[in-house]
Amino acid sequence: MNDDLKPPRVGELTLPRWQYWLARYNGVLSEKSDRIEKLEAALRDCMEMAEVHEIPFRDRVMYISDVARKALEGKDD
Repeated sequence: MNDDLKPPRVGELTLPRWQYWLARYNGVLSEKSDRIEKLEAALRDCMEMAEVHEIPFRDRVMYISDVARKALEGKDD
């Protein structure tokens, strides 16, 4: 977690501060959830394509790992 998402310290427990922190934290969680859903969909598509085109296992693994890496980095390619 980066510095702006660390929870406020005990002396900073004001309601507006907690509301701001919770909104930011929920945004980050939502972004990560969306990224995971995209990754899962991309992996399903890869497996279906590989089965239809009878791609050799080694090439299948390399392609799927490339798709997974890009998805985890947040790239949409």
